[in-house]
Amino acid sequence: MDEIKIKTIEWSAPEYSHKERDNDWFWALGLITLISCGVAIWFHSYVFAIFIFISGCCLIMFTLRPPEDVSYTIETKGITLGKDLYSWKTIKSFNIKNNENESDQYVKLIIETSKYFLPLYTIPLPKTLADEVKENILKIIPRSEIDESKSMVFAEKIGF
Repeated sequence: MDEIKIKTIEWSAPEYSHKERDNDWFWALGLITLISCGVAIWFHSYVFAIFIFISGCCLIMFTLRPPEDVSYTIETKGITLGKDLYSWKTIKSFNIKNNENESDQYVKLIIETSKYFLPLYTIPLPKTLADEVKENILKIIPRSEIDESKSMVFAEKIGF
């Protein structure tokens, strides 16, 4: 079988869109965490109370951490996301969707892999490269109307 050659496309983007939080957000999260821990202790579920407390602390720490830039590469071998290479054999289909926020400089490249756990990946793609990426990937895999996972859309809507 002949290997299809495509043009190598590289770009870098933040791993997620960072939103600045004010002090009220942190106070609300802390209050919700402490109340939830108290309710769990009231019902004698001490392990669950510890889990809630650690989850709240991790969420605060993750919110304070700025996003790192991740490098992406589309090449003949496959798609590289940071340090991980996904060969074209493991990718079933793709889709390119515009963000709801039109002022954003990125569109979403969604790839569906053959993995059972986390089969969908959403990759920020600069709008200037969208047509070129679409043209190159179509030579290898089909485009389908896949969409982001519902949990990802929900998390974006509530501000996570």
